[in-house]
Parts: sequence; structure tokens; C-alpha cells
Amino acid sequence: MKKKFLVVMVALLCVLSLFAAPKRAKKSKKNKGKDLNISVFTIQQRQQPPADNKMYKWMKDKFGVTFSWDILVGDKDQKIGMLIASGDLPDLVEVDSTKFQDAGCLLPIEDYVEKYCPNIKKHYAKDWAKIVEPDGHVYCLPNWGVYDGPDQGTFYNQNAFWIQKEVLKEFGYPIIKTVDQYFDLIEKYAKKYPTINGAPTIPFNIITADWEAFNLWNPPAFLAGYPNDGDGHVDLVNGKYVYSDNYIDANAKRWFKLANGYFQRGLIDPASFTDNRDQYYAKISQGRVLGMFIQGWQFQGEAENAIKAAGMYNRTYAPLPVVFDESIKPHYRDITIPNIRRGYGFTTKCGEKKAIEILKFMDEMLKEENQKILQWGFEGEDWQKDEQGRPYRTQKQRDEQVDNNWILHNKATLWFEEAPKMEGSFSDGFATVMANQPWEFQADAKPEDIELWNAYGVASYAALVDKNPPANAGWYPMWQEAAPDGSKAALAKSKLEGIQRKYLPAMIMGDPADFDKTWDIYVAEMKAAGIQDFVDFMQEKLEIRVKKFGGFPEN
Repeated sequence: MKKKFLVVMVALLCVLSLFAAPKRAKKSKKNKGKDLNISVFTIQQRQQPPADNKMYKWMKDKFGVTFSWDILVGDKDQKIGMLIASGDLPDLVEVDSTKFQDAGCLLPIEDYVEKYCPNIKKHYAKDWAKIVEPDGHVYCLPNWGVYDGPDQGTFYNQNAFWIQKEVLKEFGYPIIKTVDQYFDLIEKYAKKYPTINGAPTIPFNIITADWEAFNLWNPPAFLAGYPNDGDGHVDLVNGKYVYSDNYIDANAKRWFKLANGYFQRGLIDPASFTDNRDQYYAKISQGRVLGMFIQGWQFQGEAENAIKAAGMYNRTYAPLPVVFDESIKPHYRDITIPNIRRGYGFTTKCGEKKAIEILKFMDEMLKEENQKILQWGFEGEDWQKDEQGRPYRTQKQRDEQVDNNWILHNKATLWFEEAPKMEGSFSDGFATVMANQPWEFQADAKPEDIELWNAYGVASYAALVDKNPPANAGWYPMWQEAAPDGSKAALAKSKLEGIQRKYLPAMIMGDPADFDKTWDIYVAEMKAAGIQDFVDFMQEKLEIRVKKFGGFPEN
């Protein structure tokens, strides 16, 4: 009798455990027994995923897929050069230029997509013409900017002169339109509060480490009212579209002369020009940097999450679209475009057979049910449905989304950032980003956010920058063009960056009396290095893009 009782109890416990278990996808029969290890080089400088990472375990259990990560340490271009020279390539490389392509290291994948990948084909259909390279091939699939449904975005992660919310609150949420007004405000705050949490207040910081140094030389175009075209800007002159560089024009001189003045006032951190990436973001994480010019996506992950996790929501940032003077209309917020030449490229070392298997996996991951898991997490663990069938998170679940340690163990960030993904809305109308559901956006808004929005008469940070962003020009953006390795334009571009790294910090930190002299030397060296070769190349590409995609939108 006792033995029978024990058997019944064990059986009962087994049944109960089934109901108590988290709701997870069953192992796919078609992938049973198939193991696929994908080796990846990434420029994302993040931690290796731990063995117990929930999302990678799900990919392994359901699809038989595991990853071997080669995460960038040190100089990006040097590392890429070493990979190319050695021929010891992984299966996938994170593409953010044409270096791998120009070296003949990438496989064309358009035929594989056509034959094996219905979901990828559908996802990129309307943008396919922009993805195809001039040689007729496709070498990588854009990681961001391709929408399957309406954009429900409410947050802002593009360029801006960012400022701590606490600074705006301290002075009654003033209207800040110009760069002088911006620096006057952070100066006023820094003088009033010379320390934050026991450490010196940093009024303004610039990241100049490695590839993120573009934030050093990109401000002039934005201050002059141009959109994000990277190294240059486009004007319509006498009926012709003309490309001009942002390096040595009048706008650049104007900005760096202003920056020199701000530095003399003690507003720009001199360590900006020596700090490495970790040091720069550590200062932001400490909540003591009042302002910076940067793209939101660069700091809104780990750095700002650390601020939030510490409960310092007043030290998080609001974006301001400041310009040189009030006569200039700002153009910071863009209508999203496909992020071409950024994503995963398939190497020749990977080979055709394995490339097809990886593409099939990518295709599978583009199914809605898998995208919801990648983006929302697991129902019952990371989110649930309300009485109306709407997905939502508890406050505990929302807090987890900004906990860097939780993210490390529960999200597939390294894979997801560069992989093809759905954006906008799913077929059921819900936003692909959980935080973009209107009820979630409102629930997750902190008192600091609501107070700021109310003060400025907006309902989101995207609206704070621009409630009605202008339509993109057909040719936009020119930063998608890159000169082939070994060309005169490419050689010039590499020299130009070195000259910028040498002279721009000197101009910012130097004696104001020497500014014009230093500027003239800088311009002379840029011209000698072949800046015109670079401009000529971009002009040629601009004319091709205008012919193919159109010019400025009609008013």
C-alpha cells in the first residue's frame, strides 16, 4: 500500500511540474540531430554570452545552433586587416564597410536567398534594389531599418546634442535652440554643482576612441541644418546636386572655433582625446557627464542602463536638435532607411554549403513566432497578456530590461544586433519592440520623462527632436557609399582621418590666438592628402544615386 502511494505521488508531481514549467518552444523535429556552429567576428565590444544564457540555449535546443564569438578588442581596421591577410576567417563577419567585400572575402548570397529563404526574400523585397551592389550582387543583409509594418517608435536613438534631464529641470525647462544656448546652460549647471555623487562634474565629453571618433568631426553638418550624410552634405546648386565634404568647409571651421572657446571655459573634458572606449562610457555610467554629441544607440544600452539600474533617472538624457543660430532649421531626426552595408557577411571560408544552412537559420528566425521570442522574450517569463489579449510587462520585467547583468544572461544581443529582424509591427498590429506598445510606453515612462514632456508639450523624445521629420531625399544617405580599398579615394580617406585625429584636438585645446594658423595648416594637409579625390568619388556616387533613386522630395 505504501509503495502504491509513493508511485501515485511521484506521478502527480510529474504532472504538476508540466504545468509549472515555463512556456518554451518545443524542439523542432526537422532540426533534431542537426548541429550548426556559427563562428562570428563582431565589432560589438560586449561580453561573451555566458553558458546559461537563456536565449542562446533556446536556439541550441530548438534549432541545434551554437555560436563561437570573436569580439573586437583594440583597433577595428587593424583587426580586419589581420583577418583578411591571414585568410583565417570565421563563417560570418560583421560588415560596416566594404573592406571584406573589396578583398574578395565575401560570398554573394542573392541566389541562395532566392532559392532557400522565402521569409528573408519577403522581408527585404521593397528595399532589395538598394541592397544590391553595383556589381549586381548582395553581400550582406541590413541589420536595421527594414520595416514589415507601421513604425510605432516613440524613443529616439539618432544624433543629437544630448543633455541630462536634471540640467533642464534645474533651470525650469528652458527652450534651447542654439549651440551657444546649450553650452551656456551646462556651464551654468556645472558651476552650481561642481561635483556629482562625489566626483567632478563633466560638462561635455566627446568620444574619440577607434571607429566611434566620427562623433568628433560630425557636429558641423548638423549645426548647419544638414541631415546625417556622414562625411559630407548635399546641396542643389543651379539645378545640379553637389556633394561637399564636412571636413574643411566654413561650417567645420565655425564649429571648431566655437569648440575652442568652450574648451577655454572648461566645458569640454580634455580626457576626451585620450580616453579609451571603456573610460568614456564609464563616465556616462557614473551620471556625471552633463552633455555630449553622439548617436543615441551608442550609449543607450549598457551605459545608460547602468544609470537607470542605479535609480538615477534624473541623470539620463534628452536629445536636443541644436543649430548654429535660430535662422537654421534643424534636421536631426530621419525617416528610417535600410542600413545597407551593415550586417552579417558570409565569408568565402564559410563556403556555399554552410552559408546556405546559416541563411536557412536566419530565414527561420524571421518567422513572427521566433521574432517575438527574440524581441519580447518568453511568454509567462518576460511578458504576458492582459484580459484584452494585449502583451505587457510587469514593473519587475521592465526593470530587468535595463539590468545589464540580466540582459547578459537572458538576451541574444550579440546575434540580434546584426541579424535580419522585423521592425515596426507584427501582423497582429502589436509593435515589434515591447516598449513601443502605447500602454507599455506610458507605463515605463518615469516621472522625470513625463514632467519633461509636459514642459515641452510633447509625448516622446522623438517628438522633442522633431514632431514631423522631413521625408528623405531619394539619394539619402551618402554614408552608405564607400570607396573600394586601394582606390585613390579610399587612400585619401584613410589619410584624412589621421589628419583629423591629429589637428582637431589641437584646434579645440589650443591657444585661441593660434586657431586660424592651425586651421590653415590642417586644410593644407587635407588638400595634400587628396581630399578632392574623395569628394570626386562621392560626387560620382551621388549622381548615380540621384538618377536611380531621385533627389530632394517635392514640397
